[in-house]
Formats: sequence, structure tokens, C-alpha cells
Amino acid sequence: MSDGISGLGRILAALLLLVSLAAPAMAGGRLEIPFRINHRDHMVIDLKINDQTEVTGVIDTAATYPMVDSAAALRSGVIPPVAGAPMINVLGINGDRDFPVVHIGSVTAGNARLNALNAAYNEDIEVPGSPLNILPASAIPGDVLEFDFERGLISTYDGRPQNAPSRYVQTVDYMVDDGLIFVSIQMNGHKGLALIDTGSSITFVNSAYARKANIRREEDLTRHILGMTGGQDDVWVGKARKVRLGDFFFERPNLLVSDPVIFDRLGLSDQPIMVLGLDFLSRFRIQFDRPRGKVVFSVPAHTVGGVRMNLSAPASRLDD
Repeated sequence: MSDGISGLGRILAALLLLVSLAAPAMAGGRLEIPFRINHRDHMVIDLKINDQTEVTGVIDTAATYPMVDSAAALRSGVIPPVAGAPMINVLGINGDRDFPVVHIGSVTAGNARLNALNAAYNEDIEVPGSPLNILPASAIPGDVLEFDFERGLISTYDGRPQNAPSRYVQTVDYMVDDGLIFVSIQMNGHKGLALIDTGSSITFVNSAYARKANIRREEDLTRHILGMTGGQDDVWVGKARKVRLGDFFFERPNLLVSDPVIFDRLGLSDQPIMVLGLDFLSRFRIQFDRPRGKVVFSVPAHTVGGVRMNLSAPASRLDD
């Protein structure tokens, strides 16, 4: 892993508080958590805090620390923070911020139950459709973490990833640094790293990767979608010729090009980085084989031609 990515350990080390997991009730050796895609294109789940309050939340592969909405916490009997309470520095897309830490007795989702965990206490005003209750995917136990977008189900189980012979399967290595999951990817034939982020609704690239891959700027689409003038350079829409992940590829996707603060904080601003959001990820069943450091992408065999798949559609919801 590059020096820039190893810098994650220096910046996010403060996030690694221990989460205590109960021995959860399991159905057939599996934990199963139903999810749905809401009107803001977020993948949301139903959570119950302290067996009292039902709230909406997310399981996020790019989150490194649990977070709870202050209103939901108070309704659930969570003791609010007082002056001098411990603080945690949480790094997000738009930068880092300190939050007070509170203790939660339990969080239940589907048939998974987490006991005695600490969480960042978020007092922001809630935006409808944007959940403020976040569970890192790494908090859910099991050898295999599976996101099945066809069934709307997150599962974990022990052993190896399970797939029927009727599915076409592609397995790639992944790297984990402080809970963030990266895979190798190619755009226009140029190699880069992609962060798998189930908390992001769209896929985007940083400007360093856009330059390296010679991404063509789409002026009309930039103005139409972002309401910008052609002279503004910090955020824009471009079109790639091909994005390839293993044997799967997307042709001519429209991609947002942006340099969020997080890339600079992690020392990645000069490296070719892509963030794979739900618009890309939801085309597959995704299985993280944790003991072996592999991630399996699969689709029904009838949707592919030979060993390659061309979705013949943008890999982003930034439609023409």
C-alpha cells in the first residue's frame, strides 16, 4: 500500500475504540439485516436502540466509528454527554470533526444484536432521507459480509462466500486500512484505487485520477446537473471511456469529479482515487471474504456475455 494510504493509520488511529459484540441469535448460522434504497438513494436499515426506539440508519463500509442521532439517543434512554465527556475525532467526506462519545446498551438490526458499544453523539439537524445513525460494516461479525441488492438483504456468516453455479463470479483482492476498504480499478486503462463506500449514493473520482485518465469534461452536463458556469473547476462532470473492475466493465460512464476534504486529510489528493458508490455497487451481489482478504462481485450468468459484462449504461446516476 502506498505511503498516502498508510497515512490513514496516523489520522484515524483515534477512531479505533473497542466495540463489544454479544453472541447474537442466528438463523441457520446467518445474521440477516433487510435494507431498502430510499428516495435519496441511500441504503437504509431499521435499527432499534436499547430495545426501545426504532430509527432509520445505515451500515456503511466506509464508516470507521458508530454514530447516533441525539434525538434518537435521548428517546432510547442514552445518557447525554456532559461537560468534559470523552471526544472522538471522526473523519468524513467534508473534513474531520470532534463529537462527544456516549455509551449505548444495545443496537438491534434484523437478527443481529450489538451490545455495549460507544458511539459519536450527533446533534446535527436531521435532513429527511439522510440517516444520522451509522453502523460501520466492520462491527457486524462473521467471515463473510454480503450485500445482496436483488433481495435487499445484508448477511454475515462463517465459512466461504456462497454462490449458485448460475451466477458469474469475479473475485478480487482488497486492502483494509483502519476499516476503509480499497480495491484496484482501471479507468481508461490507467490504474487507481477505489474506496468501496455503501454510504455514498454516487460514484466519483478525484481530479488527480481524472487528469491521469484524460477524462473528458462534459460542460453541458456539468451546467445541467450542478448549475455551474463552465469556468468553475472544483466540481464537474466528466465522461470516461471505460471503467474496469476485474473482468467487469462499464463503458462511457458519466462521473462526478471532485476533491473532497477527506482525500487531502488522508494524504491522497495527488493519487488516483475513485469512490465506488451505490450506483456502481448495486449492479452486483458483493461478498467480502474477510479471512482471505477477497471481495466477490457476482451477477446472474444470463446478464453477461462470455467472461465480460458491459452494462451499456452510465456507472453513475448522472444521466445524460
